[in-house]
Amino acid sequence: MGTFVYHARQPNFTGERLIPLNKLKDKLPEVYNQAVKKYNGREWLLEARLPSLGCLWNDVLHFSLTHPAVIYRHLSEAGLDYRGWEVRWFEVPLDDILAQPCTLYRNSRKDRSKKEFPPEDFEAVTPERVKELSAMPARNLDYYRECVAQKTYPLLWGYAPHVLLNGELDVSPYRIFDWRDKGGQGVC
Repeated sequence: MGTFVYHARQPNFTGERLIPLNKLKDKLPEVYNQAVKKYNGREWLLEARLPSLGCLWNDVLHFSLTHPAVIYRHLSEAGLDYRGWEVRWFEVPLDDILAQPCTLYRNSRKDRSKKEFPPEDFEAVTPERVKELSAMPARNLDYYRECVAQKTYPLLWGYAPHVLLNGELDVSPYRIFDWRDKGGQGVC
């Protein structure tokens, strides 16, 4: 069995391609205007450069290394009630990501006040590293619990690694599943 990464399928998703946010600005401005709201309070990311790819943060597609059923379980265990929140996901073979410019973002920077990415937080994407980093980091679990205590909703990958792909991706051949599905890959 191969190695997979995951991308959330937005409820209003149409078509067969995932398109980076910055390209949506021209192609689908109404979708862009809705999606860019997730950066409220973090607007600096809209202009942040990725040293490993030579492009902006929103010129890339972001993929989770952690299976969505694991994310759902940890959110539930932290006290967040997502039972009624259907989120569907694309299961993407890592080999398809490796066919394009991509990088692994470890998301390990300690000083969140700095509005830049340290170059050492990026590395080449390999199946071994994706598998090694696919568990939910303890730092991200602590963040989920802090959000519960503060009565706020967390960013799913606030402190978790991502695979970043510089380009678009045809998702028509990929499996789509609900994150509440415990079948997945035997992770729950």
